[in-house]
Amino acid sequence: MDPDRKQQTNLNDEDDNFIAEYKQEVIHKPWSKTLKLLVAITTLILAVVGTLASFKAASLGNQVVTTQNEAFNHWSNYQAKTIKKTTLETELYTIEIELAKLKDTDNALKTELLAKKSIYEQEIAQYKQEEITLTAKAQEAEQRHLLTKEISTNFGNALIFLQIGILLSSLTTLSKIKYYWYIGSISGIIGFSIFITSYYRNLTM
Repeated sequence: MDPDRKQQTNLNDEDDNFIAEYKQEVIHKPWSKTLKLLVAITTLILAVVGTLASFKAASLGNQVVTTQNEAFNHWSNYQAKTIKKTTLETELYTIEIELAKLKDTDNALKTELLAKKSIYEQEIAQYKQEEITLTAKAQEAEQRHLLTKEISTNFGNALIFLQIGILLSSLTTLSKIKYYWYIGSISGIIGFSIFITSYYRNLTM
């Protein structure tokens, strides 16, 4: 036999032996009951946590819209109060000009203008206080909106890692290759950590 062909045949035999050993060791090697149980428990836990993460992400998604609308309503009320206050301030300025032009003999008109001035000043002070209150409420709603949006996004990220873990655990069951389970477990742990952190932040929000 040609030496080159003989060497190539030996290399092919070595490759075949390596593949056969790999199949025997990794694929066809019988699973232990413990490993089967661990894969099943892992898949179950990841599925349950993934369901919870999906539910929380959807629930917080609705709250994101609600808090955004709440902040918008507060700012709309603030603008309405500002317009009314500005109108009163303009009328008050007009009254002050008229008072400056009045003669000392126009006591009746002066009394009337002073009464209006007092009323306008009280209303302006009230609108200013309402502006402060509405600003605080709007800013609080905006902060809750941003925080809720961030937590909702984190629940979504947790769900992605959990689904990857479920996929790899299921692939482990089909292929009998345990290394998929190792990778899936790591992905699941990452997703579970994100879920726990997000859940705690949601409770303390």
